[in-house]
Amino acid sequence: MGKKKNKNKVSGAVKTAAKTDKKLANKLKKELANLGEEDIAKVIAEIEKEEAKRAAASEKILTGPPSSRAYASLTPHPTSNELIMFGGEFHNGQQTAVYNELLFFNPANGSWRQVKAPGAPPPRSAHQAVATSANKGELWIFGGEFTSPSETQFHHYKDLWCFSLAEKKWEKVVAPNGPSPRSGHRMVLLGRKLFIFGGYCDDGRECRYFDDLYTFCLDTRQWEKLTPSGRGPCARSACVMLPVGNDSLIIDGGFSRVREGRAERTQNHMDMFKLSCKGAAWTWRALAGAKTSLASRAAAVNAHSNRGYVFGGVCDFLENEEELTGVMSDDLSMVDLDNCRWHAVTLRTEQCAPAAQTSAPPAEDSAPTTQSASEDTEQAKEAVTVVTDEVFTMKLGGVPVQAQPDTVVTLAPRQEKTGPSARMSAMMAIQRAVLYVYGGVLEKDEKQFYLGDMYSLDLHKLNEWKTLIEQPPLPDWLGSDIEEYTTSDGESETDDSEDSEEE
Repeated sequence: MGKKKNKNKVSGAVKTAAKTDKKLANKLKKELANLGEEDIAKVIAEIEKEEAKRAAASEKILTGPPSSRAYASLTPHPTSNELIMFGGEFHNGQQTAVYNELLFFNPANGSWRQVKAPGAPPPRSAHQAVATSANKGELWIFGGEFTSPSETQFHHYKDLWCFSLAEKKWEKVVAPNGPSPRSGHRMVLLGRKLFIFGGYCDDGRECRYFDDLYTFCLDTRQWEKLTPSGRGPCARSACVMLPVGNDSLIIDGGFSRVREGRAERTQNHMDMFKLSCKGAAWTWRALAGAKTSLASRAAAVNAHSNRGYVFGGVCDFLENEEELTGVMSDDLSMVDLDNCRWHAVTLRTEQCAPAAQTSAPPAEDSAPTTQSASEDTEQAKEAVTVVTDEVFTMKLGGVPVQAQPDTVVTLAPRQEKTGPSARMSAMMAIQRAVLYVYGGVLEKDEKQFYLGDMYSLDLHKLNEWKTLIEQPPLPDWLGSDIEEYTTSDGESETDDSEDSEEE
């Protein structure tokens, strides 16, 4: 009689994996004890439990601006002239602080108020937030991550929260079949559905990037995983994702890390896709209008009149096998969502202007240091892109020069840029045709500084950035320039970029 196979027998590979997990857990437990930290899952559960005990909402006016931070969400209030900031993090080279503050900014008087409401979410950064005017105003938040102070532990969320702006009350929305835990993803509102794409999750041993697409219906409160036809974007985080009307969206750029043997390399994605719905079918389509500059980890928002705006960002360049250089941007760009084309936004104060005029052209044998008015006018016209609608007219590029015939015009050099400096992962929002930028991360001398400044730009006038909050002196960097860490295979490596995939 033959032997029967034991269906419950555990394979050697599974046993080995279980032993490895147990060893890693015990090792982490010892490390946390030495650092005086608790297990991160326990910390999060205790925070959520304490927040649920709050009986009623309270609010207070802050005496100063919020602290420096990045990877927070900044959302235009759907029913009043305010901005809503939630979460974010701050890192000084040694320790990380993660926030769950709910803050409201009033542009009319420049004041900030903090609202503490029952049942608030645990602290997080690199989440996404969307506001809708339904039910007298709601703020929806999904995902993100929580980091222990020593950055030895990371927790990625897959939870969905709704804050009632009228009742000042949080609700944790529990629904099955949603996205896996992640941060660095993107979320937009199309009609009455939230669309969530991409992101990454790092459990300390493996970093996974996602290319999946989910929707959440705000009416039925149900998740659905979409499988559009056509070739869509590959797995990535930190991309630009903007809604187009109520039935389409675009995705541009992004960031991921690619494993090659025992080494990793960064990948900056320079492609662009459009997701469209015809009937009940969703389709991906590759576009030719990709933003070829620094779109990775930039701040992006959608404005009225079918335009989207992107500020800043970073692009990583591999100088050799061991050195990675991040180049940061202070550019403001606009994408026309009708034709999915990018334009650089040049403020009027940064444009060339006539500096001097003479009544006669230069002699034939003199050096050609000036141009004729007709030539200059034609060149200026070619440099101008005009975007107009019933609200305002925007000129992107040069300015046409008015001049009389036979008049020589000398153009003064462009003025230096004003406004926010180069940065990545800033918070940006548009409220009533005014664009706002807050905080972000500045890389300087192989260190990362978290910023706390704030600026505004009137999109009607496009004349100059206004400084709403001055950047305080940069804090002392308490970490080394080159951080040492241990990979999942136990080999010690160094990282001189301190880069984060988050925002």
